[in-house]
Amino acid sequence: MFKNLFTQSGLSLERLKTFREIVAAGGITAAAGDDSNRQSQFSRQLKELERYFGVELLKRGHGPVTLTDAGQRLYEIVGHTLRALEELRGTCAGLPVELVVGAGESVIQWLLLPRLPGLAQAHPRLAVTFHNLKTDEILRHVLDGGIDFGVVSRCEPHRALSAAPLGKLEFCLFAPGDLLPANPKLKFKSEILGDLPLAMLDGSTGIRQAVEKEAQRMGVKLNVRLRFSSYPQLAQAVQNLRVAAIMPKLAAASFVGTDVRAVPMPFLGDLSRQVLLIWNRKAAEIRPSIAKYARLLSAMFRMDKT
Repeated sequence: MFKNLFTQSGLSLERLKTFREIVAAGGITAAAGDDSNRQSQFSRQLKELERYFGVELLKRGHGPVTLTDAGQRLYEIVGHTLRALEELRGTCAGLPVELVVGAGESVIQWLLLPRLPGLAQAHPRLAVTFHNLKTDEILRHVLDGGIDFGVVSRCEPHRALSAAPLGKLEFCLFAPGDLLPANPKLKFKSEILGDLPLAMLDGSTGIRQAVEKEAQRMGVKLNVRLRFSSYPQLAQAVQNLRVAAIMPKLAAASFVGTDVRAVPMPFLGDLSRQVLLIWNRKAAEIRPSIAKYARLLSAMFRMDKT
């Protein structure tokens, strides 16, 4: 069995680990640091792997390294294989299961972290690491074995991925109470956008375009005072700088005990989208923990769970 795999030298776990490190760091120098001996070793091990497979694994050139098609396939295989071996070794040694979950900053802060106490209580032998990542990074690392699970609100169907819905991400306007009419039961119309100092999420074209289109439709001029790179930063601005902002309804967790009010805006309904827990099908086949905790996490992180 596997006779052809071992008829030629050049393949080893150490070489495969080095290959992952080179790609993850963006090059041999970045992976090996200033140690010239280590740089030479990494370069030699990479060439040995390429000679073993008979193809180039990296595209040479200036700037960060890029993978060839064969290199991409190997990178994914190595990631999942090493994670499976690492988990098996830990299980045999009686160590806690370690999972890595990738999500955006606001999802981690407002959806995942509040549910961790129940998870830790029910599964004390489980260790979870959260990585703050953008959606494209989450998808890439779930595919290549860099992370075990991802929580995303934008994901095209992919044959290598499994997904479980967590709920719908909905948006509303948040504003300090002193910027709004005194009657909390009053239904606000979009004209209010022209009366409020606003903070906006920089780079979120979908929300910006929706707000600008609605303001144009209502004939009001927006007063955008501040822009930030994340929703938690927006939440801080709403509370401390007395501005209004459009954010996911999950942001309400940041305003408990404050005078900040959530104002539904009907035109924001078109921005709603499904939040998904995603994982790699192949990883689930070789790591029992993936299938087991996919069921657990999809139930624990549901957005309708209090």
